[in-house]
Amino acid sequence: MRRLKVLLAEDDDDLRALYGYMLLAAGYKVNTVRNGLEALDEIQVNRPDVVVTDITMPVLSGLDLIVAVGADDELADLPVVAITSFGEGICKLARAAGATDAIDKPTDITRMREVIEAAVSRPSSARIRLNGGPLSELSDRNHTTGATAGPATIPPRASNWTSE
Repeated sequence: MRRLKVLLAEDDDDLRALYGYMLLAAGYKVNTVRNGLEALDEIQVNRPDVVVTDITMPVLSGLDLIVAVGADDELADLPVVAITSFGEGICKLARAAGATDAIDKPTDITRMREVIEAAVSRPSSARIRLNGGPLSELSDRNHTTGATAGPATIPPRASNWTSE
């Protein structure tokens, strides 16, 4: 069976290392980045099977990443799982922005694996897709940290997927 490629976007170094290790130990190929802009760059170069993203990150937030992925016709079927320490209210906002699912931090690998497997097994037509609607609820609550103007054009770089 093919090992799923997971792109993990997390700005906290310790959590990025912890969740990256947990995912690797669970059998996934893992690549980690520090923010939403790096995630968009990596998606363009090495498309993952699923993105797991923190919500509050510098440069480009997880919410903005979710919006950018959903607004791009070529990426709209890419499952994105949000992970946050801000509770169910922010999880609902992430789903409204287009996340396939959202879970609270801290989490364990069992829960993370359940959500990832469910996200990738959904038919792409069943995934929520943002259709250019206003996200005033998101911006009014000031949960985003980056611009929602869409993905930036970034020069490609070599793959750094970890699979060992």
